[in-house]
Amino acid sequence: MVETIQVEDYEIATDRMYLKTHEWVKDLGDNKYLMGISDYAQKMLHEITYVQFEDVGEEFKAEEVILVVEALKASGDIYAPFDLKLLEVNTELEDMPELINQSPYEKGWLAKVEALSSDRSALITPEEYAEVVKKELEEA
Repeated sequence: MVETIQVEDYEIATDRMYLKTHEWVKDLGDNKYLMGISDYAQKMLHEITYVQFEDVGEEFKAEEVILVVEALKASGDIYAPFDLKLLEVNTELEDMPELINQSPYEKGWLAKVEALSSDRSALITPEEYAEVVKKELEEA
């Protein structure tokens, strides 16, 4: 079980870094990372129905859209946290996109990527991300 920080009804896993746009990035070592969306993001999207993946092997610059998560009432762009190469996508999501809702930090991961730059300045700590969520909840 992953340790989490609780912000109201939302869990924030503490074993990874985040983007202010609600993606998480887990360091796998050797410049490889697992990516997904936070518990807060999946609950905001509600029932996720489809994930639109880009091609494995494709390279992206920081802040470019690398995939799209679609839900019944909205869709969310997933952004590259740094320059990266898409190594693998979670093909289980093709038949079971609801895994993102059920397990956003484990089974619902979106992509495995390789960093192509050393810049990690867009990443924030779980504690900093908790403040982002708190602020959004206050403004809602």
